[in-house]
Amino acid sequence: MQHLHIFNSQCKQLRIILYNKTRQLCGHEVPIKVPENATIYRVKREIEKVKAVPHQIQWIVFGARNLQDTERLSDYAIRDGYTLYSVPTFIEIPSIPNL
Repeated sequence: MQHLHIFNSQCKQLRIILYNKTRQLCGHEVPIKVPENATIYRVKREIEKVKAVPHQIQWIVFGARNLQDTERLSDYAIRDGYTLYSVPTFIEIPSIPNL
């Protein structure tokens, strides 16, 4: 039990705001917990687990930077409680009929 407590104290609680093509998810907050040494790729996989947004189409943005999959949260000085943004790497535009 003590080991679990130590692990939890080393986890970061992050808020992820989804910007996504589906209206059900757009602008929604997704709280996730990840270890403080987690990679950005791991953050994407956690979002995928919770909201079924494929990790392959996510950009994770912090400030004005697109974060790289191989980097760690600590590389960007991301702390507990910070907000990250999940943005799709493509946008679907519905076809517009000719007028």
